[in-house]
Amino acid sequence: MSQKRVEERMQRVVRRKALIDAIRSAYPDKEGSLLLCAGFEREREPFFQDSSFHYFVGIEEPALVFYQSLNGDPLLYEPQYANDRSVWLPGKKDEKILQQVGIRKIEFLGKPVPGYSMDPLVSKEGVEVLVAQLSELVKHRQTIFTLLSDVSLEALVMTRKLCEYVPGLAECIVDIAPLVGRLRRIKDMRELEHIYRAIEITAAAQEAAADTIEADVSEARVQAAIDYIFAEGEATHAFPSIVGSGKHSAILHYVDNTGTMKNGDLVVVDIGASYQHYAADVTRTYPVSGTFTKRQKEIYQCVLEAQAFVAEVAGPGMYLRNAKEPEKSLHHIAEKFFKDHGYGDYFPHGIGHYVGLDVHDVGERTEPLRPGDVITIEPGLYFSEENLGVRIEDMYWIVEDGVVCLTEGIAKEVEEIERLMREQRELA
Repeated sequence: MSQKRVEERMQRVVRRKALIDAIRSAYPDKEGSLLLCAGFEREREPFFQDSSFHYFVGIEEPALVFYQSLNGDPLLYEPQYANDRSVWLPGKKDEKILQQVGIRKIEFLGKPVPGYSMDPLVSKEGVEVLVAQLSELVKHRQTIFTLLSDVSLEALVMTRKLCEYVPGLAECIVDIAPLVGRLRRIKDMRELEHIYRAIEITAAAQEAAADTIEADVSEARVQAAIDYIFAEGEATHAFPSIVGSGKHSAILHYVDNTGTMKNGDLVVVDIGASYQHYAADVTRTYPVSGTFTKRQKEIYQCVLEAQAFVAEVAGPGMYLRNAKEPEKSLHHIAEKFFKDHGYGDYFPHGIGHYVGLDVHDVGERTEPLRPGDVITIEPGLYFSEENLGVRIEDMYWIVEDGVVCLTEGIAKEVEEIERLMREQRELA
């Protein structure tokens, strides 16, 4: 195992201390414990750990519960499976990993549960040890600091199930999602390395998409080219890929990808790889014929100029979206730009979002941007009556004096897009 991976795991101890310090600062009159629920396996997709559990605990196993008194040592609860789980799936934790993430004590959640996996609707017997621990906290009027928002659905269901089994628990819970969001927003250099690798894979997938785009070819074939690059790069999808041509280009979250591309169409390709849990999110718009029409170029250039205008003013102290200070709100600045250019009715979505462990990452958009944030800037114009949609999306790192575009190497100028498609066809 690389020293870098070991250092990443050890960073969890530092992050948990920062979280506990933030809890103490925000709630100086409360005593209690930190409780974090892991994600759970789903039947129809690979397991993906809850992002905050990954950030603070760093163990890629489902159905775990992390517990730590604000004054004590961490404890990890795990299900007691009736079957030997190692026969079915590879283990993702051992004594060495536990030591690296600062956990020296592990206990069963409760009595054995059937099979080799557990769902969040577990019986009371399956979590009876944890229930007893939480009942003691409630009895002594202690506070349970956990996540009730910005958390995976299964983890939230697990928390609600515990509230069902422990009378009075719900009244003792404090939602620490805002504190977690502020910590997760600021990316360290190791996190940026993972984000940049996700971007590299996404950039290769955009090139593969451009190479596949051609008249009478299905959107699904473009998606297949993207899927191949992601798999080859040992990445997963940060979100369902969007490959929308013609009328589909004007549908914001079109993910069916079942249409057939025609000459004269534009194709919006909105994709993002997830590498080591960190997401990328990049959108490009391509002409099926290889060149933009006059009308398409007019709209495309307006979107491109809007993005450049917003990126120029982005930086610390600005907001992603804040109606109370529109002159500092990137979204409202973009809206005004399009309105001034006569397209105010054709920009229906936000200008951007935070990116990190999730593609739409935690963080309050009405809070000022800070150095260390990673955001997208993604203007778009959509004309359903013309079967025409254009979106251009890039990722930016907020630094002290502005922003750094993390995706600047991916072709997006009109001439670059047309040259890319021409060169890809010459190689075919």
